[in-house]
Amino acid sequence: MEVVEDEAQRALLAEALLAEVKPPEENEILGAIQEIQERAMGHRLRELRELIAEAERRGDFAELAVLTQQKLELDRALRNLHNQRPPEA
Repeated sequence: MEVVEDEAQRALLAEALLAEVKPPEENEILGAIQEIQERAMGHRLRELRELIAEAERRGDFAELAVLTQQKLELDRALRNLHNQRPPEA
């Protein structure tokens, strides 16, 4: 709220924030948590793809096998998480 310098705007912002009394629905919370998990998994998948490409360039087939297995497991976990998406409100 300190970012808003105009007193009238600050008062409106405070009023709007105080008026928000309805707690979020359970499915909204679960959806937000799931979205965070999906984003984290997506980020890790991108990292794994880069690491796999590096291992291929180096010809490190042992590392390539480990990374590929991790990617497959993460793909499966992400697909399962996506299939469990809570219904919309």
